[in-house]
This record gives sequence, structure tokens and C-alpha cells, in this order.
Amino acid sequence: MRKDQIKQMIDSALDGKGITRRQALELEFFSREELDYLFEGTNRLRDRFKGDDVKICSIVNAKAGKCEEDCGFCAQSSQFKTDSPEYGLLDVEKIVEAAKEAEAFGSNEFSIVTSGTALNRREELDQVIEAIKRIKEETNLETCCSLGLMNLDDLRELKAAGLDRCHHNLETAASHFEKIVTTHNYEDEVQAVKNAKEAGLQVCVGGIFGMGETFAQRVELAIDIQDLETQSFPVNFLKPLEGTALENMGLMERYEALRTIAMLRLVLPTIDLFVCGGREEVFTNHQEQIFAAGANGILGGNYLTTKGQDPKRDIDMIERLGLNPIYQSI
Repeated sequence: MRKDQIKQMIDSALDGKGITRRQALELEFFSREELDYLFEGTNRLRDRFKGDDVKICSIVNAKAGKCEEDCGFCAQSSQFKTDSPEYGLLDVEKIVEAAKEAEAFGSNEFSIVTSGTALNRREELDQVIEAIKRIKEETNLETCCSLGLMNLDDLRELKAAGLDRCHHNLETAASHFEKIVTTHNYEDEVQAVKNAKEAGLQVCVGGIFGMGETFAQRVELAIDIQDLETQSFPVNFLKPLEGTALENMGLMERYEALRTIAMLRLVLPTIDLFVCGGREEVFTNHQEQIFAAGANGILGGNYLTTKGQDPKRDIDMIERLGLNPIYQSI
């Protein structure tokens, strides 16, 4: 048992600086017993920096399918034949209605997500701007958008309308990126994040794990996001979808997923760590373990192209652990 090594890692992270790349790489070789001991420390870290609050975020798939990009995990790519829905941008009323439904079941944040390289048609941008204004006027929700590779001027307009946060995943490590996406490059993803920061938005940046990357590449992504100094990290685990390039990938094993969450909490001790896609499939009846590993947030309700579990089950799970689901914006 590497108790001294684990204590050193936890002590480093408790200072708010996070563990080093070298320390993070060592986590790959921890046994289940050592991970269970580590989770006692990552649970302390979550409590130290995030307290008992569990943030719940919800999304609306506001524009679906027909994306020209070839991201190997995504059912919305026009490169693949899937049964994913396809429709144009929802009207403002439907987006606002979805936001109110999310607030009613306990979300404190609502994200408008659109397919495609970027939301750059003027009429579509105006619709999203109007929806953000309405949501800010008619709810207590924080607002977030995930609109692709957005330019700085458009992001400034969204910020002026009341947008709080921009979500843009880097997807995977730079060294693994070309195996997952070929229609744009990793630097394009990083620039989109930098544009959002320059526009004055909080930024939510994460990735998808279980796409054939090594543990070292997961650490690589975590260090890159540490360097970007963003506020939230959505942790997604691949749910292989029929028709996509990664349809034959298996689900990540539960303890491997918990190891990944713990690594992220140790590298990024002060960040909001949300567990999103793949949560139900990877953790099944053990979803409460994500909080001991270091998570302090979840995506509630449905995902982009797949159904999530009943939001009431999420609330019950959080409260059963003695934690506090956040019902309104902070």
C-alpha cells in the first residue's frame, strides 16, 4: 500500500496547486485497494474546495445532426449513418421552455448545444441571443452555450446578451486527436477556448475518455486544461454508438473511470468537475462513487442524442449521501 505516496499527493492538492504530471502518471499503477484508500483523500479534496454542494447542469440539443465534422464518437456527424435525430435550430420559445423544465427539476445551469462546426449564421445567432435574454429574465439559471468553433466577436455578443459560460471540449489529448477527428485540428479547439476567455466568459472545457487513449494521454489532456485556467471540466466516458467510427469500443471499466476522475481532481483541485456522458452506463448502480473520487457536479436529464436517467433519481442519490443538490444559480 502506497500510503505515504498517496498522503503526499493529497497534501499537494490540498494546497490548491495540484499534483505534478509525474505524480499523476503514477496513478495508472495503483491497485483497487490503493484507489479505495486514495478516494478517502479525493473525497476530502472535494469537500475542501467544493463543500457539500453538487451542481446539476442540464442541456438542450437545440440543433441536431448534419454536422460536417468527422468526430469518431459522435452520432451527429454526417460522415456516419446513425439513427440520431436531425433538425434545425429550435425556436426561442422551445429553448426557453426547456430551460424552465430544467430549473423545475433542480438544475442551476442550462446549456444550449448546437451541432455543426460553429453557429455562425446571423439569424441563428440572433435566435440564441434572444433565448439567452429570455432565460435570464424568466429564470434564476446560469446560462451556458456549446456552439462549436466560435469567433471572438460572436462570443462577445453572446456575453453582452447575458451568457455566463461557454462550453467547448478539447475532446482528447493533442497526441491522440488525429485518431478521433481529422476535419479540424487540436489547435482550432484550443483557440475556441481562448476566444471565450477573451470575451470575458467563464469556460467549461473537458473531454471524452475511453476512446482508445492511454492513461498518459488522459494526464496530458488534464495538464493542457490546467494551463488554460478554466473553471469547469465536464468528464465524459464514451458510450459507443452504432454507426459511428468508435461503435466497437467497449465501455470503460468502472474503477478505471474512477481512477480518471481522481486524477483530474488531484491535477485540478479547485475546478468544478462534472460527470456527464456515459455516467449511467459506466457506473450503473455505483454512481455515488463518483463523488468520493472527486466529482462535484453531474449533467442531469437527457444528453444530446441519448436518454439520461430520471432526474429525481439523481436528486435522491445526492441527498442520500448527505450532499446538497444546488437548485438555483450561485
